[in-house]
Amino acid sequence: MNKRIATCLAGACAFPALVFAQAGPVQIYGTLLPFLDNVQTSGATAPGLSPATGGASLVPASAYTGINLPSRNRITSGTSNLGFRGSLPVSGDLKVIFQIESAVSPDGDAPNTLAGRNSRLGLEGAWGTVFYGNWDTPYKFPLLAVGPLRGLSPFDNVLTTSPGFNVPGTTTQTGRINGKADAAFNRRQGNSVQYWSPDMSGLSFRLAYSVNEGRTVASPTAPSISPDILSGLVSYRSGPLVVSLGYERHNDYFGLSQLGGAAGATLTNASSHDEGQELVASWTFSTGTKISGIVENLTYDTNDTVVGNVNQYKRTAWYALVQQRFGPHQLFASFGQASAGSCTKVGGASASTDGLAGRQFSLGYTYSLSRAADLFVSYYGMNNDRSASYAVFPSPGTVAPGASTKGFGMGLLYAF
Repeated sequence: MNKRIATCLAGACAFPALVFAQAGPVQIYGTLLPFLDNVQTSGATAPGLSPATGGASLVPASAYTGINLPSRNRITSGTSNLGFRGSLPVSGDLKVIFQIESAVSPDGDAPNTLAGRNSRLGLEGAWGTVFYGNWDTPYKFPLLAVGPLRGLSPFDNVLTTSPGFNVPGTTTQTGRINGKADAAFNRRQGNSVQYWSPDMSGLSFRLAYSVNEGRTVASPTAPSISPDILSGLVSYRSGPLVVSLGYERHNDYFGLSQLGGAAGATLTNASSHDEGQELVASWTFSTGTKISGIVENLTYDTNDTVVGNVNQYKRTAWYALVQQRFGPHQLFASFGQASAGSCTKVGGASASTDGLAGRQFSLGYTYSLSRAADLFVSYYGMNNDRSASYAVFPSPGTVAPGASTKGFGMGLLYAF
């Protein structure tokens, strides 16, 4: 009897070790990106402007507050993160892959959610990679390379993928939330399945579908909506050249409702589709120079039936970044512009987008302390025309129409 008990205890103690042995190695990684800056807005359009007096059709008179955000010092964490990833060989070249990544705040500000960043479980083989998870959409993926640092800071591009109107420059969502983030195209999207092709002589593609888990049932007061997202990317890499074409469609997200259009998911506004199209390219020279560019078109459509309501808004934008390395030193400069765009109304009445254009810029310097650590400084800004409300990320607050953001700061990056 004692021998049997001892055998059972030995087996129980060995079980965790056996499980660990089958699980394979696990890598712990992360990035810390604190940035101390001074930021403010100025030049907000004074009250009195309205669609009837030369303002944009999507911006109500009440939005023109003339309020500027006062100068403040702040510390932001950018895209600081901590993660765990690994794989389990199954047979041949097939393996199970996993990743769990969470945001972290070295400045102590925001609460952070486990697996709130890129997290997945899937399979990988010679045929490519497929997984379920909460992950950057294919549309977002090439934009990650258009930046001077390994992570998103307030001086990085948020002019593309956002139509302005205080829509966040990047967001993590599992579905439609009936908020500003519904109109964003820089997305980490939950409830998703993705497929990545292998590299085929420099050509590759990615596909993603975020399921319609938020589908609703029709009632006498509301329609049935089926919010989902389709995202795709085709990329080509040849030596110093990288070119990507991206497309993304949001069904029943009612992004136009967040830009000044009528409320969505109503009997008079029963469905919508929003589309993003982008071209992203970069060239790296042997001299240490890298030039990157983005051209994008965003379109927001609803099936609104109320005469006089805006039922479409579209705008184009472009952004360019130049980086120059001298050993451990790097200088960078960027500039981008979003057009005022155009809009239409139900019934064909005239509609205006006057004053909805915006421009973003940055100048900066980085010094590599090692391959894993950088010191950096930057002066940056987002300039809005009289009706526009483009904001940096993270924004110092709600940007009033016409207010421009300016900031300057110093940060430290460490990746492990």
